[in-house]
Amino acid sequence: MNRMKPWQSRSLAALLFVLVLAGIAAAFAVPTLKLHHRYDKAIAQQQDLLERYQRMIAQKPQVEFALDEVRQREGRLFFLKNTASNLAGAELQELVRAGIERNGGRVTTSQNVAPKEEGEFYKIGVSIHFFATTENLQKAIQTLESQKPYLIIDGMTLRPVNVNRNFKPAPGLEPEINAQIEVSGWAYRSSENNGGAS
Repeated sequence: MNRMKPWQSRSLAALLFVLVLAGIAAAFAVPTLKLHHRYDKAIAQQQDLLERYQRMIAQKPQVEFALDEVRQREGRLFFLKNTASNLAGAELQELVRAGIERNGGRVTTSQNVAPKEEGEFYKIGVSIHFFATTENLQKAIQTLESQKPYLIIDGMTLRPVNVNRNFKPAPGLEPEINAQIEVSGWAYRSSENNGGAS
């Protein structure tokens, strides 16, 4: 093997030195560039998120106003219209009576139950006594529990009209049941009953 001339060995040494420096620089530069790229991407994502949050915050007053309108308009549908307990009781009696009679029941008596204060609401109750066939009773109960305002059936007592074991209804006629149900609904308390606030 021929020996290299001095200028060749210096050139080779310089080249090796430059390669080593480039390798060291690359070893530091590549991870640093990757890290910068990752941070730039994360910063861009955070800025985008921040802008979205700022837009949402700017819309907050309009959203709150719209929600208040929906609550006042839609929320009231689930409550009795009257805010005075005696009027709400009469309203509830009429709703229950109409629901029973529309489904073939015969109401005989109805009586209000003393209202209960529950926060800003009254729980209004009524006890209704009526006669209906099994099918009509089922329809009436379904009507009462699925309408607006929301009504809850708190209790029910059912008795056969004719207790004679040998009783047989006429052909084509379904026997009636003697029913008594307790139904409740909710009403907003009037401002006069909330300490006179207007």
